[in-house]
Amino acid sequence: MEPRNTLKWARAKFLSKAAKIAKDPKMVLSLVSDVEGKINTAYFKKQFKVFWQDLKTLLSLLKDTAKGSYKPQSKKSLLLIVLGLLYFLSPLDLIPDLLVGGFIDDAALLAWIITKVKGELDNYNSMINPE
Repeated sequence: MEPRNTLKWARAKFLSKAAKIAKDPKMVLSLVSDVEGKINTAYFKKQFKVFWQDLKTLLSLLKDTAKGSYKPQSKKSLLLIVLGLLYFLSPLDLIPDLLVGGFIDDAALLAWIITKVKGELDNYNSMINPE
């Protein structure tokens, strides 16, 4: 399934929850912690190696946003990131995670979101790594 179709499904299922989380710093930090708990294994590093660093940067961006040390350029980007991470954490997605290849849809959606928020990531990177 294309990431756009996956996003439509995720939006219908998680949008209201994502909007609520994006407004609450404690909930953002909890989401980041949950995602870090799921990805900090050799398996996930291998599965997401193509965009591993971008995924770690997304999580860092969210942490700094929740702590007030970074203000995203776009609330839409923040919401899209939260939406994608909720989908990633959900065991009930288009391809259940327990099936062989069950993380393909998660990886595709996260990679697509990373491309959509690339400007935000670049802005954040320039803030934390000024040249």
